[in-house]
Amino acid sequence: MQQRTVIGLDIGGTSTRGLRADGPAAAPGPELVIGAEASGGSSNVQNVSRDQARQRLAAVLEELGAPGLDPAAQHVDVVIGAGGVDTDDDARRLRRLVIEAAGTLAAARFRIVHDTRLLLAAAGADEGIALIAGTGSVAWGRTADGSEARRGGWGYLLGDEGSSFWVGREAVRRALRRADAGEPADELDRAVLETRGLGQRSELIADFHDRFERTAWAGLATHVDRCASAGLLGARELLEAAAGHLIEMAAGVAEQLSLTGPIVLGGGLGSSSVLRDSLAEAAAAAGLSAPEPLRVPPVHGTLRLAEA
Repeated sequence: MQQRTVIGLDIGGTSTRGLRADGPAAAPGPELVIGAEASGGSSNVQNVSRDQARQRLAAVLEELGAPGLDPAAQHVDVVIGAGGVDTDDDARRLRRLVIEAAGTLAAARFRIVHDTRLLLAAAGADEGIALIAGTGSVAWGRTADGSEARRGGWGYLLGDEGSSFWVGREAVRRALRRADAGEPADELDRAVLETRGLGQRSELIADFHDRFERTAWAGLATHVDRCASAGLLGARELLEAAAGHLIEMAAGVAEQLSLTGPIVLGGGLGSSSVLRDSLAEAAAAAGLSAPEPLRVPPVHGTLRLAEA
């Protein structure tokens, strides 16, 4: 009996996650057996160089056994969800990069989509809204009849409001405003300085411009969450503002598609209980269902998206 293999990849702003699933050629994706999973750093060319992205993809694909596959002898599907895939050209460039990284797979069937689509697929939903609060931010929705809408996902220079990067940058701006006003450094200010290896808040200006690395600044969101959980009002206000931006995007999608939910929440910042509480309040005020965190890794959605 001829076999099929699905290689699934979730390429985000912070990490790359992959899986391999195998089974009979006629089996639909969700019925295939996951035999290997792997992860590595981000291989998104919006965040790292093309060479670094290729190297990281190669490491993940090697763990999955992709270089040993022969698409001429078996059905091989490569399903990828990646941030920043907005056009057919984006998808074609990513396909070339994956083929280079694997050293094979040129004859495989590829399906490359924006990473928001993985959330609904992984949740098993045919209709709803995917809301990503990760290094970047975006909302995407679809109806049962296939209508789609999107808000955000423009990247940190144009948008990404409510994302980890946005929260981290706002923590830096807050520290600078407080310093300008002569206010003493509080717990969040000190956490920002310690993380960056600085002694004075005024040093943050040069540090941000001279040592800019998007993922590192996004990492400050964990300190905002910790301080917010401990009751620091300023930190809670940052997460409440982030929730407002995220629900604004989700509400735009919901209005365009005449939906109220479900809303599937993904991304690292979505693990914050403070943010989730704020999202629930903002969603209720907008007449939407509360965003629910995805219970499985988004990369599992690649199996549902794999062609039969």
